[in-house]
Amino acid sequence: MINPLKTFAILLPMLFSSGCTSKIDRTLSTPSDTPWVEVEIKNPSPYTKPFPLEVVYISHKCMKSSINGVEGSREEKPSYNGVKVPLLQQGNSNDWHAKVAMKGGGSCEWTLSEFNLGIEYTDATHLGKDLIPGTAVGATIAFYKIANQTGNLLYGSANKLLYKPKLYPLIKRWSKTKGASQPDKLYLFGKEDSFKTFYFDPNPNKESVVVFHPSIDERKIVELSFPDDKKVNPMFKITYSNGDVVMTKQPKPDFNKNDSINEK
Repeated sequence: MINPLKTFAILLPMLFSSGCTSKIDRTLSTPSDTPWVEVEIKNPSPYTKPFPLEVVYISHKCMKSSINGVEGSREEKPSYNGVKVPLLQQGNSNDWHAKVAMKGGGSCEWTLSEFNLGIEYTDATHLGKDLIPGTAVGATIAFYKIANQTGNLLYGSANKLLYKPKLYPLIKRWSKTKGASQPDKLYLFGKEDSFKTFYFDPNPNKESVVVFHPSIDERKIVELSFPDDKKVNPMFKITYSNGDVVMTKQPKPDFNKNDSINEK
């Protein structure tokens, strides 16, 4: 469990989108009796870092009105409130912790719907002089009874969720494409999608824990080169860490193939 004396629970009222002009009160005021979700992320590399939790609260009290474009009728839908919660590094360790309140409170009685967690490269030059970091990878933790009323429950009702994906570097070589304007970028890929969704259903009256513990094997780098659009049947070129080259219409490496490659 996370030591509460070393963990700060900070809810920053920062909307992900500034385009909302609604007068809905998005102020959060966490009740004293709220259960908390403890989040633990183990950073796997000195070249990566966890990004702040992207937390979404939902309100069924402060509904949003919208006009149905087909029938012209007015519809009432729940309101959403996006905030960011920073993670705190535990000393000089690779452990990063945060706490998220299940109840956001406030006049709209905000309730935790879901949040994104994950890591991203902060430096890519250790694998290539001109490389820059690509996008992040991680997971979406959706609270089953709140965020998804009809979907499949992908994770049980135990109060601890552990996700330990194995990841490999993926270099996307735009520089090898004629007329390319983008720089080459370094990404991470695993067996699952970049953000795997878990529908979590913990006991709402108890503390719960979400642990994200990824591993990265930088000995098995995959490169992807983009096709020339002028060709009749444009194909992506994927070069695996053992030198195997695959031409394909799908710009996604075969995780199992790369995973099975034996290092010399």
